[in-house]
Amino acid sequence: MFHDVLLVMALREENVDVRLDTFGEILYTGVGKINATLHLAEALLQRDRRNLLVLNIGSAGSHLLDAGQVVAVNRFYERDMDATALGCLPGQTPYEEHVYLETGLSLPGFPGKTCSTGDRFLAMPDPDEVYEVIDMEAYAMAKTSHYFGVPFACLKFITDGADGQAAADWRASLSLATDALVHALERLAPQLWRTPGLE
Repeated sequence: MFHDVLLVMALREENVDVRLDTFGEILYTGVGKINATLHLAEALLQRDRRNLLVLNIGSAGSHLLDAGQVVAVNRFYERDMDATALGCLPGQTPYEEHVYLETGLSLPGFPGKTCSTGDRFLAMPDPDEVYEVIDMEAYAMAKTSHYFGVPFACLKFITDGADGQAAADWRASLSLATDALVHALERLAPQLWRTPGLE
């Protein structure tokens, strides 16, 4: 358990009626890997990182999972990285060994999944790009947290199928996503948050 949990989301729009504020401070990074890296790094530099957990929550698409469920992500893939001409595997950064970051904590009661992160909103299906969970920030947050030596966990509500209806489905599902994430955090709270003085 952690004394301090920093909730991180891309957009305020994903926190409908600020219902997630009950769980404490929320850092909004903006959309995309660069915004996520900049704002999370700045926040981590400004705080005591001992006993800190970075917990990314928010919405995501999927080609393989049904909309309406909350999943934990413990493996992250950068789908924008293509250095195959240099002999790297798709998603592998040159001069780094890993293709996937496997730094996400498991969260009891929520299935562990792999998230593909990229700076492109996948609004149409592509037979060459079939992913379990699809977002635009999680890989960057996971890598930034790992760099600073801070544990990282990730909960995503599946809003859409990353298909032709993705944009409309995402907007329509934001309230449902907020409710589902509230319930998920209520279930996880006793295992994540520790009250100072009671340990």
